[in-house]
Amino acid sequence: MATLLRRLEFKQRYPEIRQGLFIVPSEKRLPKGQEDINIGRVLSAALSDVTENDRADAVSPLIADAVSRFTAMTLTHIEILFTPELHLDVVGTLLALCRNRKICIVWPGVMDGGKLYYAKPEDPEYYECDPRPLQDTYIIFE
Repeated sequence: MATLLRRLEFKQRYPEIRQGLFIVPSEKRLPKGQEDINIGRVLSAALSDVTENDRADAVSPLIADAVSRFTAMTLTHIEILFTPELHLDVVGTLLALCRNRKICIVWPGVMDGGKLYYAKPEDPEYYECDPRPLQDTYIIFE
């Protein structure tokens, strides 16, 4: 089950948690002193050499390679992950990389009623996720 943490709880408990996906509402809530990876830049550069038909299959290994050297990091500019042609379950993809590591992201959409939304339902990049049943997922709120 996902864990809901108030920002002060997050600040206190984060150092002792070994692994997980941490979804925060704003940049000012991110932990300091850990690696920042601009995943938008990493994927844009790497996918430019991949044919359109092969991009969906290339994304997960590219992200895995980008995070492989670190045990705690912040992924920035994650909007690229919502590109419809990539066919990603964004939260599921990131959570799969969290074994023995901590990944923090600023959710670029809306958190409402325990669910995460990106874009509007009529937009091609629309994404909806209920992270509450997911293990090792932490949602930080004000």
